[in-house]
Amino acid sequence: MSLLLAEELVLLCMDDETGQCEVEPREAGQGVALALVFELSLAGALTLTRAGTLAQGEQSATGDQLLDLTASSAIGLSPTAAVEKLAAEDLLQAILARLVSRGVLHDAEVWSPGIHLPKDPHPEAAVRERLREVLAQGQGANEHEAALVALLHHLEIVAAVLPDDDAEITRARAAEVARRSRPMQDYQGEDSRPRLTPAGGSDNSGQRRTRSSWWDGLDVLELVGSGIRIFLP
Repeated sequence: MSLLLAEELVLLCMDDETGQCEVEPREAGQGVALALVFELSLAGALTLTRAGTLAQGEQSATGDQLLDLTASSAIGLSPTAAVEKLAAEDLLQAILARLVSRGVLHDAEVWSPGIHLPKDPHPEAAVRERLREVLAQGQGANEHEAALVALLHHLEIVAAVLPDDDAEITRARAAEVARRSRPMQDYQGEDSRPRLTPAGGSDNSGQRRTRSSWWDGLDVLELVGSGIRIFLP
């Protein structure tokens, strides 16, 4: 099964035993937004201009409705502003609903008690094993893998994703790989880099935001019913 960076990120944030997400909703939401921008950059759908804003790349459409809508929402913004805007659009819920529709998750209430992951096979198992090869064994990483490592490093959850490996080694290796990630270089190249709200900060994560945007988690059935296949690649 082919997964987007954002989908891999969400699944790697899940605890296989408890079946719950171990990253706070606000941090996960910003991570998903950043992952989608990275994905579009790697696909050639977004490019960084000399002015430091995102523009349409050579690949005008990806064939994935969610990615294409995300790209149109990010064009004209700096990478930082795009991530903040996309996080406010609640794309985390879009990714969770997509994973549910594909049978990868039982439901989208991943911060509530209960087992939200299906029993074996876990679709992220191969991703986790590849990360172990890159971070614990020092193997090379392709662009997609480097971008995923950069996301995990940015969220500071590398050690949690690979709990059986030496945390000091995996963190150091992750920092090295992340520095070579082209999308992360673009993101960090701005004058001011946003910091993710730390766990325990005031983020009102338990309250649903009022939003007016192309994506609203309450409109899933309406979108599917009108033929927009937003959840399938």
